[in-house]
Amino acid sequence: MTRYISSDGIDDSHYRGGAHAAYGRYGDDGQRWERDIEVRYVVPSGKARDLSLRQRQATLRSSQQVAKADTVDSDEVRLIIEYSLSIF
Repeated sequence: MTRYISSDGIDDSHYRGGAHAAYGRYGDDGQRWERDIEVRYVVPSGKARDLSLRQRQATLRSSQQVAKADTVDSDEVRLIIEYSLSIF
């Protein structure tokens, strides 16, 4: 699975709230993009049948003004292991 999200023209000039009143200071032409890539494998048979392994990589980039007001750039890698247990 691959996902790409992009936005521009982010305007925080009208908003005056926020935990530290940081919003509303950085203008009206902010930009941000995010890219997510996920690979998944499910074991088809044997003792580990239905064991699911996923690796997810996410990248977030923002213009300087958006990063100051909201979220800074980040890179993330996750390994997700899923296995259903039948108790009854």
